[in-house]
Amino acid sequence: MYRIGIDIGGMSAKFGLVEKDRVLEERVLETGADISYGKFLDDASDVVAALCENRKVEAVGISSCGLINSGQGKIVYSNNIGWEDKRIAADLLERTALPVRVANDAKCAALAEAVYGAGRAYQRVCMITLGTGVGGGFVCGGRLPAGLYADADGIMGHITVERGGRLCSCGRKGCLEAYASATAVMGAYREMTGENLAAKEIFMRAKAGEGAACKVLSEFRYYLAEGLISLVNVLRPEVVIIGGGLCASSALFIKEVEEQVNRYTFGGDRLPVKVVPAELGNRAGIIGATLL
Repeated sequence: MYRIGIDIGGMSAKFGLVEKDRVLEERVLETGADISYGKFLDDASDVVAALCENRKVEAVGISSCGLINSGQGKIVYSNNIGWEDKRIAADLLERTALPVRVANDAKCAALAEAVYGAGRAYQRVCMITLGTGVGGGFVCGGRLPAGLYADADGIMGHITVERGGRLCSCGRKGCLEAYASATAVMGAYREMTGENLAAKEIFMRAKAGEGAACKVLSEFRYYLAEGLISLVNVLRPEVVIIGGGLCASSALFIKEVEEQVNRYTFGGDRLPVKVVPAELGNRAGIIGATLL
């Protein structure tokens, strides 16, 4: 028995035919503000039909960027793709005759990692995704919390780590996202050197010992740990999984971050928390969607 996972991002939507934790076949559609919701639905229905051909598919799961109401199967608002109040689960059900569930993309990634990835040995799993922004999700017993207000949690990038600090995209100052996202790393390096480099390249320069890059990496590690300390004190997971694009450079910061988290978390010496890199990579959204 198969399921189809759809991972909708700002530039593309990835479709996968999934059997448990294996993505057997993939297709991609373009997304973005210039692609209408109606056209996306039509094209998505065609892709789902193609993946279902000669196979027994039982359900479709959607992992989407933005604020999601999972109970109503609705994308409440997603600025990256320009959609608002779209009942995507019902609309796709009408076109495919398959049951459809939808949740936020970071939550789906957290669910996949908790069930099949780096968190599979734990009951209480927190995942934080470090990319253009900072997101995340909390999974307990292999399930996401349910309900409208639970759909709106996991806004991990907007906890304060520096009072009156850098201006964040949300309009506040000092948010974790303003210090620990790829965008923040690039901005800090550009401010120091005038160079506009990708975060991955900056971390490679830090590994090679370049002074400015090392300073940026050190600041990034400090603020990431500060953010995680707050999350751990509130959620008390057994493990924190680091995902997103910056996960590829986790060897440069994850050990130091774990040490700082356990040094300064309340009771961290008696109930230490593991901090580990994600395992499923860019498959996590697709796989997590099929677990909804």
